[in-house]
Amino acid sequence: MNLRNKLIFQYVRQLFGFLLVLLLFLIFAMLGLGWRIMNEQLSSDLSWLDASDLTLKIEYEEKRIRVDPEIEKSVARHQGWLQIIDKHGKILYNYRTPADVPSQFRPGEWISYVEDRDASRYHVTHWVISQSDENMIILYGTPAPEKEMMQRLIAKKTGTSKETWDELNESFSQEKAWYLVYDRTGKLIHQWNHPNATAQLDMTEALQNSETTKNVPVRITSRYDTKSNLTYVVGTPNPTYQSGVQETSEDAMVKETFLQIGILLILVVLFAGSWYAWRVGKPLLHMVNWLDRLAQGRYEEPIGKKGKPIGRNWRGKEKKSFRVFKDVFDALRHLSETLRSNEKLQQEIEQTREEWITGLSHDLKTPLSSIYGYATFLESEQYEWDRKEVSEFGKTIREKSDYMNGLIEDLNLTYRLKNQALPMVKQPVAIVETIRRIVVDMVNDPSSSLHDIEFSANVPSITAEVDPIWFRRIIVNILTNAIKYTPAGTHVLVEVQSIAADQFVVKIADNGPGMDETTLANLFERYYRGGHTGENTSGTGLGMAIAKQLVLAHGGEITVDSKLGSGTAVVMTFPAVIS
Repeated sequence: MNLRNKLIFQYVRQLFGFLLVLLLFLIFAMLGLGWRIMNEQLSSDLSWLDASDLTLKIEYEEKRIRVDPEIEKSVARHQGWLQIIDKHGKILYNYRTPADVPSQFRPGEWISYVEDRDASRYHVTHWVISQSDENMIILYGTPAPEKEMMQRLIAKKTGTSKETWDELNESFSQEKAWYLVYDRTGKLIHQWNHPNATAQLDMTEALQNSETTKNVPVRITSRYDTKSNLTYVVGTPNPTYQSGVQETSEDAMVKETFLQIGILLILVVLFAGSWYAWRVGKPLLHMVNWLDRLAQGRYEEPIGKKGKPIGRNWRGKEKKSFRVFKDVFDALRHLSETLRSNEKLQQEIEQTREEWITGLSHDLKTPLSSIYGYATFLESEQYEWDRKEVSEFGKTIREKSDYMNGLIEDLNLTYRLKNQALPMVKQPVAIVETIRRIVVDMVNDPSSSLHDIEFSANVPSITAEVDPIWFRRIIVNILTNAIKYTPAGTHVLVEVQSIAADQFVVKIADNGPGMDETTLANLFERYYRGGHTGENTSGTGLGMAIAKQLVLAHGGEITVDSKLGSGTAVVMTFPAVIS
């Protein structure tokens, strides 16, 4: 998988994980909110709960009902009672059920009991729940003294009650209750114990005690008598009233919970964002620091406080957040190693170049000294030089000048080869005969008279498209090195072989002392002035570099095999012209 696909997969996976965590957080938050609302309703009034809430609080196994103790505590706290009946009216569970509440309901009876609000002495709430595939009805009742007071007031006003008005008023006073009676026009005609009775019927007060109004200080009930056309309003203190808990407490709690969830969500997002930024940003910061170190010439991976690379754990393995960038870090490690090697190589080249310049200066200074000395001799008027002496002086000056000219030409040639600015005029050349003549010339050269030079060819003739001048330069440079850097008596073999119809090989081998690994590794480097023995370091140090560049310019290849004490073999492969 390439880096692009790795990054896409990594970021999508992390984003999906973050969204999953966020979703789980919201789910748990909503469950917590529901649980809190349910407990709030349970502590305030059981009748506020939904059927689904009660289902969680009631267990039904093997025909046995088990009610959560918190339900029973809430029922007792509100002086209420609880019944659970099956779909046929059979009582399955009773808790604090008064004697005047039926212990068995005939079909449809419980409906009348629940729906007929005036007939019951209790506020009755019912739910239908399902447990173990069984539908059950829950009845919850709390005392409703205002209903009894209303019945006594109506009975007294219609003349069906035997008690006196004083007795009725006394009983209302004992219960801290009050009543109002209005005629058909809504005018107040009688009242008791009401602190602020209005002269005209206030419908809002009469209807205040609705089904959704639970937590009020006074329970108000109203009745309209069709026979007398009178309206009765009775108010009694609410024993379950909780001061400070308003009817909208659920809304306030929801708002408070959502505010808390919002704050937690912001904290979670900030934490997750910081974690994600750190997880993603740490590898990127590590890369930037690494690149900055590379720019400063420090070619090592940045390390942490413990002396280990930041991207690796204590076991030395890459951290998970760094694995997605493995290709990048591998490339940076390779780049660091390459730059470190290049710097070392550059230092070696600089050192070699300085040594080469020193040697070249010495090589130029020696013939210049000779030229200067002989020129001084010729210029001197103290002596009369004969013709023979002048001729010898001139010959020496010319030889030294030729040597210096050769040094300069070698330097110029290597830069032309480096910049591919050397003109090549290729033409068909008889390779075997050309190399044989070069070998003959070297044999007749006094500088090589102490070496055993041999020529060999496995075919009489090979034709190749080469530049005659530069091809000769290749053979001369390598053959000169083989003679120059080996002791007297060394055998040098120059061999030409046809290895294919379109290829031939030129091999120049000697049985001299060979080269060490350092010399072999730097043999074709410019400025390097090594040798077989390490004793003769004269020359420009460009001969083998020029030879290699000329071989490549002719479309050939060159290799060297050498070991200390085993001699040296230079093998060059060139393309040939197919006959």
